Amino acid sequence: MAKKNLEDFAYNSILRLILDNHFKPGDFLLETELSASLELSRTPVRHALGQLVAGGFLDKKKKKGCFIPEVSPEDARHVFFARENIEGLAASSAARYAADGDVAYLYGLVEKETELAQCPSKLAYVHVNEAFHLGIAKISRNKYLEQYCRHSFWRSHAYIFFFDNYYTGKVVSGNQETGPRQHLQIVQAIENKNEEKAGNLMKQHVRTTFEQLLVKL
Repeated sequence: MAKKNLEDFAYNSILRLILDNHFKPGDFLLETELSASLELSRTPVRHALGQLVAGGFLDKKKKKGCFIPEVSPEDARHVFFARENIEGLAASSAARYAADGDVAYLYGLVEKETELAQCPSKLAYVHVNEAFHLGIAKISRNKYLEQYCRHSFWRSHAYIFFFDNYYTGKVVSGNQETGPRQHLQIVQAIENKNEEKAGNLMKQHVRTTFEQLLVKL
């Protein structure tokens, strides 16, 4: 298997372990143990963990390794407040700069997301949801918004993976009941070049996610 494929396999395998509740906030993800359980060398595992650290999902302690950050209501408020405002700005900017191809790409992601409601897959949903939110950040044509959107998106998932109904399995359809509908409204505002509406809809979308999680923290 090629180097890139091994790294992708390691990355997705680690995400799957997290989604399957093999880890919880505060746990260390040890390179040696993951390499053994995934039957991989340490190099692709190290790169995969590095991606999760760079993205903001994992923290790292010198000489100890990578770990899932501890959670708290106060930290959650800070994370989601940052994400709400950063992604709101990104959506507004995307409404200004989006080309027809960009809009078509976003509609395609909403369609894929809707299809997942018929055949739920946590890992597939993570990738589609990431592509949607970070896709809008990319369309904003602002590299700083794109960078900060990526970090706040992934840091917020230290809460979403462990407390959202969809990922915990308490509700089969979970956030997919509101996700595609809200995403569709955001894309429509971007298509219509309505910067204010696109920003407000994105902010409300992120705020709704936080409010649904807060009662469980």
